Amino acid sequence: MIKIIFLLKRRPGMTPAQFREHYENSHVKLADKYIGHLLVDYRRNYPISAVKNPSNVPPGTIPPAYQTEYDAITEMWVKDQAALEEVGRIFNDPKINPILVEDELKFLDRPEAIMIVSEEVTSQA
Repeated sequence: MIKIIFLLKRRPGMTPAQFREHYENSHVKLADKYIGHLLVDYRRNYPISAVKNPSNVPPGTIPPAYQTEYDAITEMWVKDQAALEEVGRIFNDPKINPILVEDELKFLDRPEAIMIVSEEVTSQA
């Protein structure tokens, strides 16, 4: 299984609530429409707080949180390399790409978006 992770920032001048509302009610629907058939799972995570260097936190204490620079961490799973390549083809399709870009410009700081393709490994407890 392949996991695609997106680290996303909101467009300047937009509140976190506006970002989330647009993402959930517009962009997610576009993703479902165009690549939903390829996705095994699709999750959006909205950070509440973050702790830098958590291994140095003394046991039993809660350090002050700092604001993470990302407004959403998106996870998409596809079953294999062929599905990943098809996602890329669809994202770059000359008819679909302008639709996605137009919507992204409404809520994303596009130059700051990061995409990570990874192999997910889970532990058996």
